[in-house]
This record gives sequence, C-alpha cells and structure tokens, in this order.
Amino acid sequence: MDNKEKTLLETPKFNIVERDDKPGVVSKVETVMILPFINDQHGLPLMVGVLKEKNKFRDGEYSRSLITGTCEDEDPDYLSTSKRELLEESGYNVEDNDRWYFLGSVTGNKFVDKEYACFGVNVTGIEKGEAEGDGSKSEKEAIFHFIPANDVVKSQDIFIPGLFLKLFKFVVGMDIYNRDDSQFVGDLGTDNLEL
Repeated sequence: MDNKEKTLLETPKFNIVERDDKPGVVSKVETVMILPFINDQHGLPLMVGVLKEKNKFRDGEYSRSLITGTCEDEDPDYLSTSKRELLEESGYNVEDNDRWYFLGSVTGNKFVDKEYACFGVNVTGIEKGEAEGDGSKSEKEAIFHFIPANDVVKSQDIFIPGLFLKLFKFVVGMDIYNRDDSQFVGDLGTDNLEL
C-alpha cells in the first residue's frame, strides 16, 4: 500500500500530517512517562504520584496526569531522562537504579505515531526535596501530590490506571490475567484476535 502524506502543520515538536485522507500526529521528540509510587509493608503500591496541571482543554482548566518529559541531548538514555524529569517535577532525587522499573511503552492515541517509554519508580522512604523545574511557567504552576491506590480508577487520565496495572506485573511480580487461580488461564494475546 502506498501511503501518500501531506503535512498540514509543522511545529518544533510535532507535525500534523494527512495520510490517505486521515490526519495524524508525527512526533519529532522522544518522551518518557513516570509513575512514582509508595508501597505498603507487603510491597503493594499504596499511593501513586500525579501532577495537577493547568490545562485549558479540560473542564475547570486543570487536569491530573503523570509526570512526562522530553529527552534532551545530554540524556544518554530514557532512564536518565526519567530521573531528571522526576527531580524537576516532583522533587524526588532517585539515582538508585534498583528503584526504577521499565513498564514498557504505550501509545496515547491511534492517531499519534510515537510511543512513550514508561517507568515506575519506588519513592518509599525517600525524602522529597524541592522540585527544580525546567524554568517553564507550566512546571512552576504544576502541583505534585500522591493519590491513594483506591482513587486510581477514578482518574480521567487513562495513563494513570494503565501504568498502575502494569506495576503489578513488573513491580509486584503478579500477572493478574495469567494467575493459576484465574478462570482465564493461558495466553489470549493479540494473535488470537481477528481484525
């Protein structure tokens, strides 16, 4: 199939293009997403860290979201970007790699070509410092705080519960779907889906 592409809008960070009469976003930057968490005595996530940010596209002009950030030239890898962004936006300085978990990659929308590299980070017992920020107005106005695990499903931002579920497989070591006591034992992956 020959994809015909027409650029509708160019910006420094992304282009809006049209391919075969369908619009989409082509990102020019690499982005990470971070889910800080505090666990209980059993290692289960008890609280997750989110940002309350001004957002003119949401009712009340605020939204709750995860920490995200763009890779910069001085960042050698996604983990380095994540460590820097966590410090800038939350005040947590977590250099210990054993506290970081790569949760895989996710897409934000079927009309966006890039995936976010996602990390969970255990900040249990770490003292929070001052959020350094990157100097932008949006970061100065953002408020980092924790929400209880029970409130995760109430989030309007789908990434919050999505990455929270990934914590169980990658951090807690529990695959909810393929548990031995599950009625759905076995892999019903995408290979079994008909499109």
